Amino acid sequence: MASSTQFDKRLIVDRILSGLTLARDAAMSAAKQAHETATHSETVAKSKYETFGLEASYLAHGQAQRVAECEAELLAYQSLNLLGCFNELTIGLSSLVTLEDESGTVRTYFIGPGAPGMKIDFKIDKHTDIDLKVGSGKKPEAEQGSIMVITPSSPLGQSLMGKSLDDAVQLNIGNRLKIYEITGLE
Repeated sequence: MASSTQFDKRLIVDRILSGLTLARDAAMSAAKQAHETATHSETVAKSKYETFGLEASYLAHGQAQRVAECEAELLAYQSLNLLGCFNELTIGLSSLVTLEDESGTVRTYFIGPGAPGMKIDFKIDKHTDIDLKVGSGKKPEAEQGSIMVITPSSPLGQSLMGKSLDDAVQLNIGNRLKIYEITGLE
C-alpha cells in the first residue's frame, strides 16, 4: 500500500459486514440442513452402534454456535466507533496499520473486534478513488493489494496495541523472531 494512500474505514467496515453477513447466511443454511438431518426419521438409531443421528445433532449444534458468533461479530462491527482511537497517534481498535518486515514485505492490517483472518482486496486507480471490489478488469495504472483483519487478542494485534508510527514490533513465529516496522497508521 502506498504510504500516501488514505482509506475510508467505512468502506473497509462495509466489506467486513458484507463478508460476515455471507458467512452468517451460509452458517444458517448449514445449521438448518444439519438440524433436518439430525431430526429426520431415518437417522433414529436402531441400535447403540448407530450414531449418525447423534453426530448430526453435534454438527447442528456447532453450526448454530457459528451463526451466533457471526451475529455477535456483526453487532460488534455495526456498533464500532471508527473514531474510537482518541489518540490517533497510537494503535487501537479500528486502526489501519501498515507493517514492513525485515525483508521489505509490506502488509496492511485493520484491527477490528472480530472476523480475524478476513482478507479485503483493494485497487487504487490513478483516475478514481479507492475501489475495495477487486475483480472488475485490471488497469495497468492501478495499484492492488489487500488488507487483513486482525483482532487485539491475536499475537500480532497484542504486540501492536498502543504502538506508534515508526515503532518496531517483535513477534515470535514458530521458533523465529520477526521484526516489523510500523510504516503507516490511520
